[in-house]
Amino acid sequence: MGKKSFRKVPDALRAKIAQLAGDSYQVGARRHYSVGDVEAGALSHMGIGVENGSLEVPTEALPPGNRGRFSRWNLAGRVVRRADLPKVERTWGIETPNFGDWSKGSHTINFTRLVYQTEIAFGQQIPIVMGVDHQPNGEVDIAFRVDQTFSRKDTSDRDLIFALSLLQENVGAVDVVESARTTSDWLATMPVDWEFLPVGSRDDMLAEVARHVGAGSSGERKGALEERMGALLDLSPINLVYGMSGFQRYLGAQFTSDLVVFENVQYGNALYVMYERWEELSKKSRIELLAGPGRGFERIPHRRGWEGRLRYAVNSRRNESE
Repeated sequence: MGKKSFRKVPDALRAKIAQLAGDSYQVGARRHYSVGDVEAGALSHMGIGVENGSLEVPTEALPPGNRGRFSRWNLAGRVVRRADLPKVERTWGIETPNFGDWSKGSHTINFTRLVYQTEIAFGQQIPIVMGVDHQPNGEVDIAFRVDQTFSRKDTSDRDLIFALSLLQENVGAVDVVESARTTSDWLATMPVDWEFLPVGSRDDMLAEVARHVGAGSSGERKGALEERMGALLDLSPINLVYGMSGFQRYLGAQFTSDLVVFENVQYGNALYVMYERWEELSKKSRIELLAGPGRGFERIPHRRGWEGRLRYAVNSRRNESE
């Protein structure tokens, strides 16, 4: 899952908060899953599972305490040392015998020191609310929001860091969304922020791609990644493109200014050869693409012979542009 919590608000997230149209916002994230991931228990701690072949997603869930310290604090609370506030005097006393002999009585000796102020932060038991958008091929997009509203006028980051860490512990991703925006509208929009990666050696590019998508150094996922991205690299792209959201699980290989192939590194999905308005098409969900007129792209499922179809699609379109 990577990072488990935050010590400060990430700069990129702070910049996004500043650009929101509304003043109030919530901490949330949209994640893409295969039904197989859900069946394997990836989200069982959130009450999400598959029952009798049907995906079950509750409207909200209270994160269990074993997910991390912020989840535990959310349930049971904690004592907070306020190092950000001035120290205060604290006086306490001990009882001691007169002249070292208890038979002669006793007296109290008081001590006074400057200490940090403390605050009893009781567990707020903030739930995470959820919404789901079913996708074709046994996949789902799930939106998660911490059920707490923030204002851009609030200069304190403490509660925001708490909400970010709570979501990170349980979902493994964070983002922000205007509180007035409905979950269905949020799921329906697929903004994309692309990062262009200059093509280098094959091994270097595969390592860079694995770093971006979080693939390990071994296993089935790494094998699928090397096979699929290797097929794209063999066609000599001018750039690799990484999608940060929207087609967030996709990597692209750019061959001309108008020709980009997007590949999903999850087993069982198709790749998309986009040759017209690729930046506009990439903002659409798969449902929107497949329900539309089918113009501007070609979908190539990962079936026998997909490499040959890919090679023909890229070379023919690339030749047309020359």
